[in-house]
Amino acid sequence: MKKILVVLSLCLFISSMAIAGNKDPIGVLSQVKGTIEYTKDGKNWKKVRRTKFLFDGYQVKSGPDSTAKITVKETGENFELHPNSVIDINSDKLAAKEGSITAAAASGALMTGLMKKFTKSQSYTTVRRSHKKKDIKMDAVRELTLSDSYPYMAWNNLGSEYTYQLTVGDKTYAVPATGDLIVRARVEPFQGSQVFKISALKDGNAVVTLEPYKSRGKLNDHVVTWLSGTNKMEMEKTIKDIQEAYGENSFMMGSYFEKQDMWVASMEQYQQYLKENPDEIEMTPYLFRVYKKLKLDDVYNKELEAWKQAMIE
Repeated sequence: MKKILVVLSLCLFISSMAIAGNKDPIGVLSQVKGTIEYTKDGKNWKKVRRTKFLFDGYQVKSGPDSTAKITVKETGENFELHPNSVIDINSDKLAAKEGSITAAAASGALMTGLMKKFTKSQSYTTVRRSHKKKDIKMDAVRELTLSDSYPYMAWNNLGSEYTYQLTVGDKTYAVPATGDLIVRARVEPFQGSQVFKISALKDGNAVVTLEPYKSRGKLNDHVVTWLSGTNKMEMEKTIKDIQEAYGENSFMMGSYFEKQDMWVASMEQYQQYLKENPDEIEMTPYLFRVYKKLKLDDVYNKELEAWKQAMIE
C-alpha cells in the first residue's frame, strides 16, 4: 500500500509539473481604474491593483464606474473592459458572461513583441538529472549590456571562500567574497564593447578562470557592452512608454531588457515584480529563463525546487 501511495504521489507531482509548465499567459490586464477583480477558480475573487497576467480559465470582473484594458498576447489585440462586466479568459477568445468588452486600438509592434516573449515556459521548469560536479568551473553570460542605470554584472558564486577578479577591457575589479548565491559587481562606464574575464581566487591565488565558449565550432570571448548615445536615448523613451502603459515595475519591463541583452536588469525587474506580487507565481518560469541565460545554476535550482512545491500546494 505504501508503494502504491508513493507511485500515486509521484504521478500527481509529474502531472502537476506538466500542467504548470505548459501554462503561458493568454494576455495581460492593465490600466486599471476603479474596482477590478479576477479569479482562477470562479470562487475566490481578488482585487487587481496594477498590471495582471491572465491565464486560460481565469475570469475578470469590473465594478460600477470601473474599466481596464486587456491585451491578447498572440495577436496584440486590445479590448476595453466596461463597468459591471464579467469576462471569461479562454485560449481561443475572450467571452463576456455579463456586461461587455469592445475592441480598441491594437498594440504597437514593440508591445506585441514583448508580450510574445511570454511563451514556452515549460523548458525552464523541466527536471534534468545531472552528474555531480567533479571540477570547479567558472561560467557566465556570453553577451551582456549595461547602462548608467543598470551597471551591475552577475555570476554564479562558487563558494563563500572565494574572492573574484573581474577584468573588463583594461580595467580590473577586485570583488570580495560573499555568502550569496549570486556575485554582483558594479562596472564603471566604458565605450563600446569589451571582452570580460572572471577569475575565482582562494587565499589570493587564482583557482579557475572563465574560458572562451565554443559556438558552431568556434571559440568566442565573453563580451559586455555599455549602452550610450542614441541607443541610450531610445531605451529611455521606450522605458517611459512601457511604464505609462503597464506601471513602473512590470514584467513587460523585464521582457524589454531581455531584448536588449540587459540580463541583469531583466533579472532584477522580474525579482522585484514577483516579490511585490506573490500571487503571480505562474510567471516565475520567465525569471528562470534569465537565470539560465546568466548561468546562475545554484539560485535557479534552489528557486525551481521552491516553485515546484508551491505549484503542487
